[in-house]
Amino acid sequence: ATPKDKSYLIKEGITFCWKAVTTQNGDAAQDLLVVAVYPDILFEGPRKYLQQWAQGLVQKTSSEYCRFYQATANQKAQESADDDDDDKFLTVPSPQTFDKVFRILLEQSKNQKQQVKDDAQPAPELQQEPSAALSSKTTSTKKNNSKGKEKRQWHDGKAKVTKEAMAGLDMSKKESEVDKLAAQDRALQEARAAYMPTEQDLAQDQDGDDELPDDDATNQGMFADFFAHLTGTKKLTDADLDGPLEQMQEMLTSKNVAAEIAQELCRGVRLKLRNKTLSHGYRVSTAVRQALQSTLDQLLQRNQVDLLQNVVNKRKSDYSIFSSGSKKSQAPYVIAVIGINGVGKSTSLAKLTFYLKENGCSPLLVAGDTFRSGAVEQLSVHAKCLDVPIFSKGYAKDPSAVAKAAIQEATQNGNDVVLIDTAGRMQNNAPLMKALGKMVQENQPDFILLVCEALVGHDGLDQFKMFSKALGHQRKLDGLLLTKFDTVSDKVGAALTLTHETGAPIVFCGTGQKYHHLQKMQASQIIKALFS
Repeated sequence: ATPKDKSYLIKEGITFCWKAVTTQNGDAAQDLLVVAVYPDILFEGPRKYLQQWAQGLVQKTSSEYCRFYQATANQKAQESADDDDDDKFLTVPSPQTFDKVFRILLEQSKNQKQQVKDDAQPAPELQQEPSAALSSKTTSTKKNNSKGKEKRQWHDGKAKVTKEAMAGLDMSKKESEVDKLAAQDRALQEARAAYMPTEQDLAQDQDGDDELPDDDATNQGMFADFFAHLTGTKKLTDADLDGPLEQMQEMLTSKNVAAEIAQELCRGVRLKLRNKTLSHGYRVSTAVRQALQSTLDQLLQRNQVDLLQNVVNKRKSDYSIFSSGSKKSQAPYVIAVIGINGVGKSTSLAKLTFYLKENGCSPLLVAGDTFRSGAVEQLSVHAKCLDVPIFSKGYAKDPSAVAKAAIQEATQNGNDVVLIDTAGRMQNNAPLMKALGKMVQENQPDFILLVCEALVGHDGLDQFKMFSKALGHQRKLDGLLLTKFDTVSDKVGAALTLTHETGAPIVFCGTGQKYHHLQKMQASQIIKALFS
């Protein structure tokens, strides 16, 4: 029992400080008691000055929590407007959201705590006799008054600027820790809003995936009748094929397919249909179209890989009856993401991380771009948004050494997949290409993914050749990831050109900014876009 006017209690070396408040929600009122517990003796003796600080913190916390409580209760009331439960306003909201606000209040109170402590200590002149101090203060005041207002000294800009003056003008170092925490929290929230998919986004994607046709089923429906009609009585000649094939070639080049690739594809269709018999009533243009679709399907599905299955297979192969039974003894599946500047490597790597994590993997991000300023911080933001660990050593470090250390840490911590971000480099930058080759040779990643833009055109082939050359003859690029695929509409010919010329499969296509905007390459979608 304590006096009614007392707001703290010290018992058994513990100090309790409280504040009773009432929050109002329409006609409903709720009494709340905010209690702060300190494992020490405060407010009395030499620490009496802390009473003002602690009570101020409790007061601010109670006021902010009332606002938070009212907002949460209003939201709950709207969600359960049809609910007849009388206790719906008595539900205590989760404190996790309020924790961020409290951390800021606590940091602010630390500065006030130091100020209260300084104010509690007497100034040197006040330690003298009161009469002497008063006399000194009066004399000083008279002298200052006799001088009048102090004149400001102006100069013409040629005077020497001292370090003290520059320090006084430098406001960059005067930002408090509270401001830094608040700025970091705002930046993280903005990043999550920009990149993290909402439940509605995921639901829409799920509905879209259900509507996607299966490639095998589509092929059977698309091409089965074509071969059935090549059993009639009319033989196809070059003259019959010239017109339709010319139209097909123009169509392919209009969809961003390289001219020589379009010619080669049409030449293959001609060889396939020449001297074939076609039933009466079946148009030659239809036969040419379906034969070209069949050729494109075989081309796009050539050497297709399932990256998720590769990770799972390595995890299973490393785990055997002879192993220790611990995931920490297994080597991770290592993916190196490479490409030129500005194609979206870091964002694509984050999307790939989201995809793997959503499918049960434990990824580790590696800040292997030690060249570009801000690259480590950018990847760190993605890691925080995705709630995955990141390995970094800062800038001006050897990327190969960073990757090696990261793989070792992933092995020790049980991460089953490592994704290495690399510096963006133009394909003619010899020093950076040499550094990339060193990183690949010394760490031997399981999969090397080249990131290109969907509208890259002929420059994509040049990029592929130069990056392949940098990797050496003993290693090749394993797959392609095309970014900005949602911006090309039906101009999907670059995908066809890259696959035809390089033989590397298109593993994923980026279709937006958020993490879930990453789709596996569907041959049927590209063919449909080409012939739309």
